[in-house]
Amino acid sequence: MTQGFELTVKIDGYPEDETIRLGRYHGDQTLLVAVDTVIFDKKRGVFVIRRAEPLEGGMYMLVSHENAPAEFIIDKDQRFSIAMKYPEFGADMKFTGSFDNQTSVDFNAKTLPFHQEFTKLRKDYEALDNKESSEAKALAEKIQNALQNIDKIREQFMQDNPKHLMTAVFRAQRDVEVPEAPDDIPENEQNHWRYNYWQNHYFDNMDLSDARLLRTPIYHQRLDNYLEKVLHPHHDSLKLGAERLIEKTKGNEELFRYTLQTIFNKYSRSQIIGYDAIWVYLSEKYYLSGKATWASEASIENIQNAVDKTKPLLIGTVPPEFMNPSMATADAPSNGQRWNSVFESKARYTVVIFWEPTCGHCKTQMPILRELYNTKREELQFEVYAVCRGDIEVCRNYIKTNEIGNWINVSGTASTIKFDEIWDASVSPTIYVLDWEKRIVTKRINPDQIEPFIRTWNATHGGN
Repeated sequence: MTQGFELTVKIDGYPEDETIRLGRYHGDQTLLVAVDTVIFDKKRGVFVIRRAEPLEGGMYMLVSHENAPAEFIIDKDQRFSIAMKYPEFGADMKFTGSFDNQTSVDFNAKTLPFHQEFTKLRKDYEALDNKESSEAKALAEKIQNALQNIDKIREQFMQDNPKHLMTAVFRAQRDVEVPEAPDDIPENEQNHWRYNYWQNHYFDNMDLSDARLLRTPIYHQRLDNYLEKVLHPHHDSLKLGAERLIEKTKGNEELFRYTLQTIFNKYSRSQIIGYDAIWVYLSEKYYLSGKATWASEASIENIQNAVDKTKPLLIGTVPPEFMNPSMATADAPSNGQRWNSVFESKARYTVVIFWEPTCGHCKTQMPILRELYNTKREELQFEVYAVCRGDIEVCRNYIKTNEIGNWINVSGTASTIKFDEIWDASVSPTIYVLDWEKRIVTKRINPDQIEPFIRTWNATHGGN
């Protein structure tokens, strides 16, 4: 086969002053493909798209300025022709010199009548008022027959074309068959067993060594569904499920890189409490260990800095302790100051809040926390450690006026550590909740979320 790529495109009725471009899928995106030349051969009335190097296998598209993309396959055949009409563009494409595309056209022609039949029957079925009538049952049976005919044609296509890209896509679209739980699994645990099997085998029908799937919509669709709907949304489940998939893609560098980057970016941008543990884990396992060989030194340095900042503040960790001067003695000489530790409360929970008296958001949130403290402190067993950033006298006046002097109030003008940086508390208000062992149990919540959180946490974790 001649090296390089050459595509000849004839579009009847296409405007002479317009050009076309070549695009392709990449995960959930469509990208323009870098080619060497796109010329219009006036003598033959065709566009010719050339590139010195062959293109990777996948779903590609012709893109004009106004029409929906015309999709087709590029794989083994790297020199072929397409004929189509304007303005339909991709509605009735004809191929010369491309086995993959011709077999796809033939497949679509065989299944089209059954798709049309299915659409009509489904519409008739939905229009019926009585879905239990004999007419409805007859329609349902015909609908099922139409679908079975499509399945038979698809199965035959897959048998006849085992290496075809569409065969890989058809397989990837199949849901994994979940078996019955083994007899030795107790009945009340069988659904959980089946759920775990479904999670662990979700990608069994997808060839994770076939990078062509990355250049179709199917891979990202399955990846996104896996993260959003298959895995349990707790950060530990997501972390382990993400790692399980990433490890399965390590046989293909393209899929490995895309999968790792997609998952890492998803959770590094997430605002969901606790999800920072996912990207921190992936950072240490893949990026900081050198397994992400494509990452530059600058990006590795940035990731390391982010991990160093975030890891001490993950849910379940004991954050760095600090002490600040009590608001009552904040402006006293050093030998007269009383300092309070963020860990000094003996309550079951410590609500740590960083706030400012002139902060607009604080003015709406602090009264809510005060009301919760005054009415539910003993029941919920919590104490408030409040760090006031601002002029000492302004802080004192606010504390007195708003009657929150029974909190552990400290000044942010002095501290044993740079708490704004180390506790990532530069924004006011910032709230952390610590448990009896001074572990972070939640963070960055509003005061009205504290009570439901503590009640849920107590119900889940019991006593001490």
